[in-house]
Amino acid sequence: MGTERGISYRVAMVDDLPSERRTLRGYLETWFHDRAELLLSEYETGEAMLLDFAPGRFQIAFLDIRMEGMDGILLAKKLREADPLLLIVFLSTAREYAFDAFPIHPFDYLVKPCGYEAVSKVLEDAVRFLTQEESEITLRVARAPVSIPLSRILSASSQGHSVEVVTSDGGSLRTVMTFSEFLALLDGEERFLVCNRGLVINMDHVLTVEGEAFRMTDGSVCPMRTKRRAELTARFAQYQISRMKRGAR
Repeated sequence: MGTERGISYRVAMVDDLPSERRTLRGYLETWFHDRAELLLSEYETGEAMLLDFAPGRFQIAFLDIRMEGMDGILLAKKLREADPLLLIVFLSTAREYAFDAFPIHPFDYLVKPCGYEAVSKVLEDAVRFLTQEESEITLRVARAPVSIPLSRILSASSQGHSVEVVTSDGGSLRTVMTFSEFLALLDGEERFLVCNRGLVINMDHVLTVEGEAFRMTDGSVCPMRTKRRAELTARFAQYQISRMKRGAR
């Protein structure tokens, strides 16, 4: 099978050890060789990557966790704030950092030394995820239908007889429907969580859990219903774990 014309993937690699970068580079080049064009950018430090980063610059990022200077967890937090859609794959010599990685919504977590088969599996899942057809819903806004990808919905809240939808690009849409009717459009989408009365969030856009609230990637704060705090945090944690396990599905 030859490389497919016109298809390329933008991948970043951050590791402060040249030998580790060399090994991973070899795996990536081997896997992409007969599949698609690999556009690889290598960085020795997190600071160097941030200087070269912009939302949409990369599709997949392999980040070592333990590095001199900025570690991979802090780097990932900054990347996630800027680009909620970036697929982050952590690399570490220990599993102990997995808990710290959960709030960042990594695509996968590989324990070093990881062989070609492990990296290959991650790439297969990542490319499948990137090429799958995006789910959309259609809302009536100002008497005109507007289709919006579910991945762009950050949160939605009931506003009397309408629903205000906040999008990941900083905009918002108001559609005339009940909150129950809006939730029906999201049926079967596990990424959405009703965290309070008349308020639903996209867990893919949660940055951190702070007390009794979710802080979203746009900086907004979505409060939890106090009586359901334990249930909501547990569901969020379970969703994070399921995302981490996508490579095994």
